[in-house]
Amino acid sequence: MSARALIFVVIALVMAGATAMIARNYLSSERAQLSAQAKPAPQQVTKNVMVAAVDLPAGSFIKPEHVRWQAWPQEAVGESYLLEGTAKPEDIVGAVVRRGIAAGEPVTNGRIVRPGDRGFLAAVLQPGMRAISVSVNPTTGIAGLVFPGDRVDLLLTQTIPASNPPRMASETVLENVRVLAIDQVLNDQSGEPTLGKNTTIEVTPKQAEVVAVASDLGKLSLSLRSLARPATGKDALDPSETVDESPEPWRGETYTWDSDASRVLASRHAPRAGGGGGGGGYKVVVFHGGKAEEVSLGGGQ
Repeated sequence: MSARALIFVVIALVMAGATAMIARNYLSSERAQLSAQAKPAPQQVTKNVMVAAVDLPAGSFIKPEHVRWQAWPQEAVGESYLLEGTAKPEDIVGAVVRRGIAAGEPVTNGRIVRPGDRGFLAAVLQPGMRAISVSVNPTTGIAGLVFPGDRVDLLLTQTIPASNPPRMASETVLENVRVLAIDQVLNDQSGEPTLGKNTTIEVTPKQAEVVAVASDLGKLSLSLRSLARPATGKDALDPSETVDESPEPWRGETYTWDSDASRVLASRHAPRAGGGGGGGGYKVVVFHGGKAEEVSLGGGQ
């Protein structure tokens, strides 16, 4: 065999060996990739934690629609997190957000204050406002359908002893005040509520004085307001933003006498002047700051 032929044989053998090595490495890498794809990835262990469904600014009341459950990595779950199975959304309904919670963030015990907790009223009261309680019953308290964060009007029903015979009247003494707390609990076994006897509302210092006097004058009732408020007008005013107490935009403008509710009393308290069936008109009694004045209304037949 010539030298040239021998050289060609050696080169061919070297190239064949290199090709074989390359092919083997390629096949090994392909097998590794196929094995990795066939092997199931380890499942991440999660727990359902309570998170904010919407942005919850500091000082806002929590309602059932404000929270939801979300899967959370178990290793990232903190001790203060509220977990499904150990906590329920109803447990924090009526609680106040101490520090703002963004949508999707966990609701933790350290960021909310529940009714009855120390510092609850201090956390929910707006600067310059006061908290005062009024006595209610299932009727005057709207059958337990008032909850913290709702807006209500406060009505006073009283007997006017200065009139003869005594008259009854009702008036709206406060408008658009915020409910802070109500001593009402829900039995999670029977589902029947235990109606509260006291409702705590947020008022200005002047309004607190009005409530204190009104509670001794007669019976107080709550009138629930709609969540949707007009964009303009007196109802759009927020009493917590009112600093000028004269005039009083929070005081109701209407009142109702017993004769306005009953036609029988209307005929009794507004007799025709001159008696009999004559047409001399009607007489009514008007009260100005405790003084009674009889006023004749023009009549005719």
